[in-house]
Amino acid sequence: MEKTIVGPARLFRLIRDARPPKAMIAAAVLFGVLEAASGLAVPLLTMRAVNSFAAGGLSSATLLLVALALIGQAALGGLAYYLMSAIGGRIVAAIRERVWNHVLRLNVGYFDAHESGETMSRVTQDTNVVRGLITNHIITFFTGLLSIAGAVAMLLWIDWKMTLVILLAAVLAVGAMLPIGNRMQAIALAHQDEMAKFSGNLGRVLTNIRLVKAYQAEETELEAGRAQIRNLYRFGLREARILSTLSPLMTLVISLVLILLFGYGGAQVASGALTTGALVAIMFYMVQIVFPFTQMATFFTELQKAVGATERLWEILETPPEEGALAAAEASEREGTRAEGAHFVTDVGHAEELPVQGDIEFENVSFRYGEKPVFESLDLHIPGGKTTALVGASGAGKTTIFSLLERFYEPGEGTIRYAGRPIRSIPLEKWRRLFGYVQQESSVTSGTIRDNVKYGNPDATDEEIIEALKKANAWEFVSRLERGLDTDVGEAGVKLSGGQRQRIAIARALLRDPAILLLDEATSNLDNESEALVQDALQKAMQGRTTIIIAHRLSTVMHADRLVVLENGRVTGIGTHRELMDSHPYYRRLVTRSLKAV
Repeated sequence: MEKTIVGPARLFRLIRDARPPKAMIAAAVLFGVLEAASGLAVPLLTMRAVNSFAAGGLSSATLLLVALALIGQAALGGLAYYLMSAIGGRIVAAIRERVWNHVLRLNVGYFDAHESGETMSRVTQDTNVVRGLITNHIITFFTGLLSIAGAVAMLLWIDWKMTLVILLAAVLAVGAMLPIGNRMQAIALAHQDEMAKFSGNLGRVLTNIRLVKAYQAEETELEAGRAQIRNLYRFGLREARILSTLSPLMTLVISLVLILLFGYGGAQVASGALTTGALVAIMFYMVQIVFPFTQMATFFTELQKAVGATERLWEILETPPEEGALAAAEASEREGTRAEGAHFVTDVGHAEELPVQGDIEFENVSFRYGEKPVFESLDLHIPGGKTTALVGASGAGKTTIFSLLERFYEPGEGTIRYAGRPIRSIPLEKWRRLFGYVQQESSVTSGTIRDNVKYGNPDATDEEIIEALKKANAWEFVSRLERGLDTDVGEAGVKLSGGQRQRIAIARALLRDPAILLLDEATSNLDNESEALVQDALQKAMQGRTTIIIAHRLSTVMHADRLVVLENGRVTGIGTHRELMDSHPYYRRLVTRSLKAV
């Protein structure tokens, strides 16, 4: 079913919500009015100069006034444009900040359903369309209306009959533009959608460029990209076809008006009913009507594009954020719709302090990804201050337990409790502050080692960072680097080895000083030396904390206080390694397979 095309009301609401600077707008409007007034004075002064020249003399004072009016018009136009550029920049900065704030607070399900490149396109390209409208077209549209109104008034004063001819042509031009503008809006919407898909594909390929090259998928990605580029080309042609109709139509109308103007005006001058200066003034005023009309055609085209871009932005803004982040998001939007920078509010109220070591309980928890069930009535107890390992085959639900604990997703049914308290009653920011997470593929971002470790605690000092690196067995290699903490790690940490990346991730978690440590395959795919260093760092990290571990290589978790065996979303065994080896056949098979794989 075709989407309903929205009108410009939501665009102007988005601009209004961005709190545009009223003083700057008032100044821009004032300069625009003065620019229009200067422009309207030029034909009258020119008429006086031409008539005085025809009468046998040329007034230098009149020529000076014409020059001053032209210079004033240019200067005022430049000031108005500069102010509108500044206004447009501030408005779009506020819109981008609002959208970015909202994107960061969306639940993980949104990012599961949307490519990152598509979202990037919304935040950058769609907001840029809005900026282009504000900066380049709104003030010219406003001053154009003033020029047209003033020029019509002056033409009525000079010759009302000729004015009626011009107005008739203007009405015909506007009538021709409206249906074409509506068609342009529909095409602009589709074009922006296709551009977002293309951006999403670019982001996917460039992020995984090593995978592309390793599997020699350049030709495959080239074909996929070529198809999208051709689609964009076709949309460009469709826009060009509309503009190729609109522009000649405007030219035809203008040409007809000029023919009538010169024919009628020439006859009036020949008969003595009109002076030569008056005809020149009429021609000037005609230009001041025609030129704004051509600008208005562009304005309406850009307006339709901006309306389409606005719809996409509202789709993001109207997507509900994470339930626990809703209040913070609303507060942040109230504080953050300014161009000076983001102001993320993290007020979590005056809730009681959470215990550092509390038991975690899953009570009758059900969860599914779309139509695929993962858990049905899961009951699980994880004691505080102990190390619990989740074991089972791929797809058993181990990583989903982590996602539910972090509240990336909410269970369909049932309750998860911490220290006897439902975690949904705990403010999200306060809840996630309890966790340190070391993933299978260590999340090292572009930037320096300091940046990556400090991500766990932005207020940490260098001394605290170094101490965390020492505990993670990472300071030895970091201290040997030429730039130490200031060493750039490359995109996704590509300049570091796998073991080094994992130790940086562990240092980040330690710097956060979490009450609950989540380890997801933290030693997978490491060589023996790196694994030994990472294991030693993890042993230090786990001391005094509730630790939950996922591992396929069971040799790495046999030391855990408790092991939980998961089969097809159900808990089928709980105990120590020795207890499960004695009582659980499936666990024994897992151990045997794991040892054979070593």
